[in-house]
Amino acid sequence: MHAVLSVTLLVILCTFAGDVQRDSLRLAPPAGPTVNDTCRVELLALGDINLGRRIGQILLRGDTLHPFVNVAAEFARHDIVFANLECPVSEQGGRTEHPRNNLIFTAPPVAAWSLQRAGITVVSTANNHALDFGTGAARETLRWLDSVGIAYAGSSAPGGNVFRPAVITRNGIKIAIFAVTDFVNGSPRGWERVVAPADTGRLFPLLRVWQDSADFRILSYHGGDEYTGRAPDRVRSFMRAASAAGADLVLGHHPHVPHGLERRGDAWIAHSLGNFVFRQPGRFWAEHAIALSVTVEKADSLCRVGRIRVLPVRCDFQPSWLAPGPEFDKVRARISALSSDGVEEFVQW
Repeated sequence: MHAVLSVTLLVILCTFAGDVQRDSLRLAPPAGPTVNDTCRVELLALGDINLGRRIGQILLRGDTLHPFVNVAAEFARHDIVFANLECPVSEQGGRTEHPRNNLIFTAPPVAAWSLQRAGITVVSTANNHALDFGTGAARETLRWLDSVGIAYAGSSAPGGNVFRPAVITRNGIKIAIFAVTDFVNGSPRGWERVVAPADTGRLFPLLRVWQDSADFRILSYHGGDEYTGRAPDRVRSFMRAASAAGADLVLGHHPHVPHGLERRGDAWIAHSLGNFVFRQPGRFWAEHAIALSVTVEKADSLCRVGRIRVLPVRCDFQPSWLAPGPEFDKVRARISALSSDGVEEFVQW
């Protein structure tokens, strides 16, 4: 009898522990409205994060907070932290880049834990490096992200919808995050079944549908030209069209350098955030970028950007926020010069 009770108790405890573990990985339930009946979400949007190559080797040695030691305190002040994950996360026997080509790279599985410990809550997996180690590694990436409770947009498991947004609810505000890319390296046949392409015919109808299903919609767009002085016209046209289709905030990635901001009614566009955890020495603007701290406000049925703060970044294996000074001023001058008229009066630095 005692043995039966012991077994039964053990089963109950294991089930409870499993439920607790699963619940710890779920997104926190929404809080109620604030006293003035306005709900707010603080969102931090980052540029490109590459946890492969040399930084991957550092992670393998056990220093999982190494990339984020200088920035994690700012992460903690936000409800949602978003980044473009510019690498797969896969087990390659200790390798973090191709032996003959360092432009092909992957992060080790421990990178998922690194992102989660730092406080990153959602990533885009739609970029040109998504298939660097093949379709299997791209799908393995999703399993590692799932294992630590990080949401993702821009790719899917077999049979899934690559355009499916990550949906996060915080403080009574439901946010849908989409991610697409113009291309993947090598353009392997059928890549669009694994990674979401920047296909307006498929993406824009979904953005319109989600106007009724979410309070706020974000699109991460990976495209354009690397190291350019400004976003090309085709990129600006795509982003503006995405805004018209229902994206309230459009975030640009891929150029590895920062570009300007644009305001379209209540919607905002960042043409390129630039790098974040990425080392590209020898190019000033590849070593300096921006992050956006965005306050999303909801009052009654209206949800929109209430405030944008631009955070200048010094990019490296360990990025850091720039303090006021010559480098800070140089970043601010570039962003102001590349932004559309009237943006500066709405932006804080």
